[in-house]
Amino acid sequence: MKGSSKEEPFLFQIYRISIKINLNMNIGITVGLQEENESLWINGIKLNVLNLVETLSRIGEHNVYILDTSKKVSDLTKVSWNTEEYPIFKYAEKIESTDLLILLGTSFSSEQTSKCKKAFPKIKIIKYHCGNNYVIDMERTLFHNGGTAHEAAWTSGHDETWLIPQQEYHNRDYYQTIGRLPENKVKVVPFVWSPKFIKEEAIKYKKLANKDVYYLPGKNPKDMNISSMEPNMNTVKYVMPLIMMTEQLYRRKGKDAFNEFWIGSGKRLLKSKYFLDCVGNLDLTSSGKLKLCSRYPTHVFLAEKTDVMVSHQMDNPLNYAYLDVMYFGYPLVHNAHMIKDAGYYYSGFKTTAASKLLEDVMNHHDELAEDYNKKNTKVLFRYMTVNPDVIDTYRKLIDNVFEPGKHKMSNEYNWETNLYK
Repeated sequence: MKGSSKEEPFLFQIYRISIKINLNMNIGITVGLQEENESLWINGIKLNVLNLVETLSRIGEHNVYILDTSKKVSDLTKVSWNTEEYPIFKYAEKIESTDLLILLGTSFSSEQTSKCKKAFPKIKIIKYHCGNNYVIDMERTLFHNGGTAHEAAWTSGHDETWLIPQQEYHNRDYYQTIGRLPENKVKVVPFVWSPKFIKEEAIKYKKLANKDVYYLPGKNPKDMNISSMEPNMNTVKYVMPLIMMTEQLYRRKGKDAFNEFWIGSGKRLLKSKYFLDCVGNLDLTSSGKLKLCSRYPTHVFLAEKTDVMVSHQMDNPLNYAYLDVMYFGYPLVHNAHMIKDAGYYYSGFKTTAASKLLEDVMNHHDELAEDYNKKNTKVLFRYMTVNPDVIDTYRKLIDNVFEPGKHKMSNEYNWETNLYK
């Protein structure tokens, strides 16, 4: 809670867990930087890379580092993270000594993969997917005539393809079929997260703005801001159901239902005539309650615009934003079934029921906050880079890349544990 002097829960105080294994190797994880000192909060890719480095570094004596494949940044010391803790090199400088190459956050063609394999026959290459490429490709096909398919879907030559669990529903069979991959070479792997980076930013922000990022209790609902952080870039994470939810709350309770509804990444929607026509007819708009703003870093958006966060997704039931919001103690009203045991969960597109849930949360969250935070702490640990079960799963996955069948592992992911069944 904001202003609390209590230490973080014990689960968050675990610093390092080492699991001894036989193989010590060089593991390179790719990223495609676009400019110097690029913010971690532009998208989730760099955080995916850093959290994976953090996880794999805890396996044992592996040397884990980041490889920039873009050639757009000449001075890699100017990146936005600690390069002693998370070392980064230019791809060409380090690839020869790399044993395992994990392609994440960059486009690496079949031709490049083939060249790499030919030059370094002993190297193992894994394609690690974090995005919903099926949806991206289908939207390009239907709505952007002349666009090309996402190369990641059909590139070949990798030893294995890994994807995070929230992308399994649309993409597992897609990668197998379009990429001509054997079923046992496409694997759902644990999602990994850490509060480390956003906590560091929150500390800096507090010193700069004299404002805490943690949830502040004690407000009357009429003074509370509702907010949404959906990126509004495609149908998977789009704000319209949340507008429906808050519109219903406003119609039911009137002007004192809440203070304002802030839509992050909302200004881009102003380019859409359909969106303007649609929301122009709503009470939220005529009352001035609906506020559209640009994309903010999560910690800034929480501190400046948020008392309760609402979220809606379609087949993308897990992401960093949910975990960050709950880490700072905010009430999260969401429909992400992979964390239905955390936050305040509603099902599917049931915005009427969600609207009533939102009203209840705004009236009663503070009295439930202690149990809410305890429950969330257990769920957050499920995904943390220090979770020994997650670390051990990655150890076995890597072992099996080099020695197929060394560990008998189910290929069926269990969202309730972030592990295999």
